[in-house]
Amino acid sequence: MRTLPPPRSALMLAPLLLAALAGCSTHGFPRLGSMGAGPAAVPGAVAPARLTPYERDFAIRSAAKGMYEVEVSRLAVERAVDRGVRAYAQKLVREHTQVNGELIALLSARGIAPPKGLAADRATKLHRLAALPPSAAFDNGYIRVVGIEDHRTTIAGLERARREVQDRELRAWIDKTLFSLRNHLAEAQNLVGTLAG
Repeated sequence: MRTLPPPRSALMLAPLLLAALAGCSTHGFPRLGSMGAGPAAVPGAVAPARLTPYERDFAIRSAAKGMYEVEVSRLAVERAVDRGVRAYAQKLVREHTQVNGELIALLSARGIAPPKGLAADRATKLHRLAALPPSAAFDNGYIRVVGIEDHRTTIAGLERARREVQDRELRAWIDKTLFSLRNHLAEAQNLVGTLAG
């Protein structure tokens, strides 16, 4: 039996389909090219503006802080004994994962590799909390250090960066993240009151 060649339209679409699949990744982010060169250029597409050195450093540091928030909050989901603290930690895992994913996608679109791990000071904080067993002491430490101290520091850093950053996408990310972090801080301050009582 003789097979017929595929229709002409299918032959024309095949290269487009292969190109589209090549640009996909399993995590929803554009796949980086070799040596962090960024995703392949699409003909006719306008390349995103390059980040200034300050913007680049700020974005990479922010992504590393976001990784820390997710990791330390995952630990709290496992170790917290107070239901309110556990729910707060789950919320932080969910929301920090989302905003960090958006930032990493922004970096990737500009050909910038995300940070490979936690900064040394954040890794130290994570290890100190990890040394505490599930207990009220763990809950208090997590809320006071992560919920209050870290959020205050991060909010102040984002407010400073907001005055310096010119890139519109990065500024929009800062605004969205500030709104979220201010809510996280207020929730942590309320939780401290319930833990102390």
